Amino acid sequence: MPSLTQKELMKKIVVCVGETEAIKLVSDAFSAEVLANRMGRLETVGKPLLPKKRTATDLTQLALERVWQICELTQP
Repeated sequence: MPSLTQKELMKKIVVCVGETEAIKLVSDAFSAEVLANRMGRLETVGKPLLPKKRTATDLTQLALERVWQICELTQP
């Protein structure tokens, strides 16, 4: 299955939980992705293979995908 765009994922999430809840869930997931990315970088400081710094767009895509995975579990 080809990767969905951010707009497509958000539309699917909105249909599943409503606009207000979708914004809250994706915002919370984005914050979690930022923290996970920063923690991963802190844990590897001084080690030869420092993980790639992700952009806000990358983190937004990851957050949307994470929320959509959960929404898919609730569908019959």
